[in-house]
Amino acid sequence: MHFEILVEGQTENTALSSGILEQILGKYREPHTWKIHPHQGIGKLPDDLFAAPNPKDRTLLHNLPDRLRGYSKRLALGDHSVSAVLVLVDLDNRPDCIAFKQTLVDILKVCEPPPNALFRIAIEELEAWFLGDVAAIRAAYPDAKLDILENYQQDSICGTWEWLAEAVHPGGLQALQNKGKRSPTVLAQKRQWAARITPHMDINQNVSPSFNAFKTGLEKLLHE
Repeated sequence: MHFEILVEGQTENTALSSGILEQILGKYREPHTWKIHPHQGIGKLPDDLFAAPNPKDRTLLHNLPDRLRGYSKRLALGDHSVSAVLVLVDLDNRPDCIAFKQTLVDILKVCEPPPNALFRIAIEELEAWFLGDVAAIRAAYPDAKLDILENYQQDSICGTWEWLAEAVHPGGLQALQNKGKRSPTVLAQKRQWAARITPHMDINQNVSPSFNAFKTGLEKLLHE
């Protein structure tokens, strides 16, 4: 099977590429393949789902209807090289995960025929997946603050990346948010967390509900 994977940015790209996909799908080309398409943030859906996207807007949701229609057109022409499309986004501060997912699923109504698509949402943010595997965090960051990690309520709306920063970043969140020249940007730090933590993750021990929904959804596709 070949999977086309649409994500918000480089953090998700790094996390999926650093071991998560291989743990679920096996080594690349043995036998499955995938291509990850990172965007420049999540953005928002266009008012007109049939409209051509603004080429200057590289956010995921803005381009999602057009991308899904593109896969649909390939199917209509008899091109079955793409087995499934996986869309991964953060819930962020949206109040209703179920309603948000339904909004995404409804985009398939503008596709004829609709591609085989799986929509998954990290709650509240992708860092919840890292916090779902404390052993992986401690392997990547031996000096991580265990009390903070243990007090995290899994997949809660609490400022997830900030919580992880307090646990693993030297000086905590305040030091990370420092705008001095030597302070890394938040996005760069998020990519570093993904690169360091995900190689240690055990997909069968993760306690994040949204991670497990991602994992089981992908595994189900393999057996359809």
